[in-house]
Amino acid sequence: MNLSTERMELMSRLLDVAALRQDVIAQNVANVNTPGFRTLQVDFEQALQQRLAANPNANPQEVQPQVIAGAGGADRADGNNVDIDLEMARLQKNAVYFKIYSEILANELAQQRSAITGR
Repeated sequence: MNLSTERMELMSRLLDVAALRQDVIAQNVANVNTPGFRTLQVDFEQALQQRLAANPNANPQEVQPQVIAGAGGADRADGNNVDIDLEMARLQKNAVYFKIYSEILANELAQQRSAITGR
């Protein structure tokens, strides 16, 4: 018996992507002073939108996040383009998304628990 809903699967996938994005941002911050390092970012939401536009019944688990070269700040003399302020803003935005996704998932689980227990 499968108790997960499409919404739960989507929130689970989005939490996984937010966790990956957290790791990528942390890598960018850790390499802020590494000569030649280029900013990385996670590409997922646009691919998911395109997949769902083409097939509204598509499974979000089929769309894989990609770590790609990202838009950073201005290139410095050492070839690094990591902008620490931009990365901190991305970190905060990602934290907000993670919180929202986890709250939606918690609400879905609470609804199922309520339905099962009859409360």
